[in-house]
Amino acid sequence: MCSVVPFLKEGQLKVYLISESGRELTLYRVLPGQMCLLAMLTAYSKSEYPAYTRAEEDSCLYMVPAEMAIKWFEEKHWWRSLFMRVLSENLLTLMLTINSMVSESVKERIVKYLLSNYKDGYLIEKTNEDIAKDVGSVRVVVSRVLKELEKEGFISLCRGKLFIKDYESLKRRVEDTRP
Repeated sequence: MCSVVPFLKEGQLKVYLISESGRELTLYRVLPGQMCLLAMLTAYSKSEYPAYTRAEEDSCLYMVPAEMAIKWFEEKHWWRSLFMRVLSENLLTLMLTINSMVSESVKERIVKYLLSNYKDGYLIEKTNEDIAKDVGSVRVVVSRVLKELEKEGFISLCRGKLFIKDYESLKRRVEDTRP
């Protein structure tokens, strides 16, 4: 059972599963102003925490004791509202992820990932392994797809990061694959 419920003030946390084969699958991220949904659920249900969590960047968080989090859930509207908002957002994200995994090719998922995760002039500072975990694939497949996208002129690869060279063409590529 979780003895605390993390509430994130700054930074970003990643909540993920590890399969029996050792493959990691991202469930969701905890963003500033959110609680860790699974921690709250396991504290409330007195269940064992079923996942792993790690900070993806420098983070500042409050560790709310489980008893207090449960009391707030039962007595405080603002905490219940926060929980319901985080639950809704994460459930919808998880449903979209599952739908994407069963209905889209790995290449489509990677292109969408690239379009939604760039920073500072189309730079993505993620390894192929990180991308694989986030899109529900394996590193070798992600590496192959990224090499294809590089050959096609959409991206430029560097160790541990990539640069989107032609954002508009990459975006059109996703739009062209829609029915």
